Amino acid sequence: MGETILEVKDLKKYFVIDRGLFKKKEVVRAVDGVSFRVHGGEVFGLVGESGCGKTTIGRMVLKLIPPTEGEVWFKGENVATASGPALKMIRRKLQIVFQDPYASLDPRKKVGSIVGEPFVVHRLEVNIKERVNELLKIVGLQEGHVQRYPHQFSGGQRQRIVIARALALNPELIVCDEPVSSLDVSIQSQILNLLKNLQSEFHLSMVFISHDLSVVRHISDRIGVMYLGKLMETAPVETLFSNPLHPYTKALLAAVPVPSVHFRKSKVVLKGDVPSAMNPPQGCRFHTRCSLEKDRCSQEEPSLKTIDSDHQVACHDF
Repeated sequence: MGETILEVKDLKKYFVIDRGLFKKKEVVRAVDGVSFRVHGGEVFGLVGESGCGKTTIGRMVLKLIPPTEGEVWFKGENVATASGPALKMIRRKLQIVFQDPYASLDPRKKVGSIVGEPFVVHRLEVNIKERVNELLKIVGLQEGHVQRYPHQFSGGQRQRIVIARALALNPELIVCDEPVSSLDVSIQSQILNLLKNLQSEFHLSMVFISHDLSVVRHISDRIGVMYLGKLMETAPVETLFSNPLHPYTKALLAAVPVPSVHFRKSKVVLKGDVPSAMNPPQGCRFHTRCSLEKDRCSQEEPSLKTIDSDHQVACHDF
């Protein structure tokens, strides 16, 4: 395992909702005290149900949205407090691949201009045309594509353009925010294999965000499981799938379909619905749906405890 390249410390993001002049403001606790590390050359996967705060964390890592509290350290520099030229320099090493490739591409610009824009923004003295052609070739596109507009490509090709743009400045860490969820299954595998090959070839670190456990298992080295703005469990990928400890992780894994009529999984049925992030439960966030709930769970919030080597779980049973 390489040195720590990214460290997130007690990160929080609260969104204030103003209901009107005579109504009380409400607070959505989208992310509520999350800490983790990403090592050099490692892919750290973040999984969980929709609305658990995965994407919000990814955007705070790049300071696309500012955190309410907490710190984001990238190679010794605090991204959360950086601004101006210092933030611009940090962002040369931090890039993102968004979920919707069409929404993240300017429909008025040609591909050559889109992929070459980072060189213009950062005023780098390179042969932009030559570098753009090289990047397109790396992601499996052709030189002639530089004269086309985003709407002239398929969804998978657009995501390749986004990846080429993300690679332009030779970043050290890329946040991948559900990069394959909007694509057909056959195209998903191509993009995943491309990301995996690029990660290995350029020794990239990644924060890979997804709600699809099979996708995360394919590409990640370690996985963090989130629920209602909190990390429930983190572990190396094979450890998590072979020996899940948190009841929520077990429920997620039990919900993954198995393509075999001869294999039967034990069912884990969760009671109730996911609570609102505007009024999260006291104590453990998961206790209202947990079959192992005890009195302590509704009163005291569990912290992430190290169980074995790199395996951590936030549960009072451990």
